[in-house]
Order: sequence, then C-alpha cells, then structure tokens
Amino acid sequence: MSIANLKRLAGVLAISMFSIAAVACGSSDSGGAAAEQFQQVSPFDTVFTLESLKDIGFKASKEYDVEGLTDATEAWNGFWGTDPYDRAEYEVRFYPSHEEAVTSGTSFAIAGTGDEFEATRREQVWESGVKDRWQTRGTTDVSSPLSRQAPGPTYPNYAIFGNLVILCDGLDDEQAFKNCAELESAVSGQEIN
Repeated sequence: MSIANLKRLAGVLAISMFSIAAVACGSSDSGGAAAEQFQQVSPFDTVFTLESLKDIGFKASKEYDVEGLTDATEAWNGFWGTDPYDRAEYEVRFYPSHEEAVTSGTSFAIAGTGDEFEATRREQVWESGVKDRWQTRGTTDVSSPLSRQAPGPTYPNYAIFGNLVILCDGLDDEQAFKNCAELESAVSGQEIN
C-alpha cells in the first residue's frame, strides 16, 4: 500500500469515526421525544384516591371545593417529585371512574391549562383554585440580566390517568408532560418508557 492510499484511508476512517460519534451523541432520547410519545389520556383499572398519591410522597397542599366541577369527588393542589428538594406542582381532580374523568373532566382541564386558561381565566366556569393556576414564571435564573418574568398559567397541560385529571406544572408542554408521566409512573408502579 502506498503512502497516498494510507493517507486517504486514514482520512476516511477519521471522517467515519467523527460521523459515528456525532450520530451517537445526537441520538439520546430527549424530553421532546418523550413528550411526543406521552399518552395524554390513559385508562387504568385502579381507582386512585388521595391516599394513593400520599403513599408515593405526594404533599397535598390545598383542597378545593368541587361544587361546579361536574362529577368530581375531590380536587387538590399539591407537590410531588422523586427529589424532595425539586418537586413539581400539580392540581389533581378525582372522579369515580376513568369514563367520568374523560367525559366530565376534559373540558375543565382544557379550560384550566395553557393558552386556553390564559385567554379565559377571568371567565372560568369552575372558579375554585383559579388564583393558584396563574403565577409569575421566570424563564432563567432571576439574578441573571437575561431573566424574564411574566405572569402565565401554572399548568401548561394536563393528563387523564385512570380516574384522575392531573394538571401538570412546567415551563412548557414538554416539561408538563414529563412531570405528568413521572407522577403516573409512580402512582401506578409502572416504569416510564
């Protein structure tokens, strides 16, 4: 083999190794992919209670009056996370069954989250907890000159899991769905995919 062929071979090998490394580094499962795979409405056979959530470390903060929240048996604001120093905020609404959570709870969940809540927060049909669904959100560290704080919905999105309607905290849908998925996994004893 000539020196020129060795140099070409070395160049091809270097490019190949670089390409393999770039693909390997870029192929990790990001939160975006997880959010795309998240099932927003999932049936589950168990009828969950507040005790089911407390058993996994959910810290119930405030109970809401469910008058006007069609078919709901109770509703709570609270916090949960695998790290006790980094907990997400949730609003959890309990229904007698998955079917009732879907048929009666979906419209209230949509009205209480994201852009829809931002547009209609002054005209909510179910008013209990409205002030907890609206807060100032920082997009970066507040000590940073790039910090920007603007009021907005506490819960960008929601999930219906079994008989629960869960409004999930996060800066965007991706974080909200990640938080929903983690709570669902913990309360059901299932692994997150």
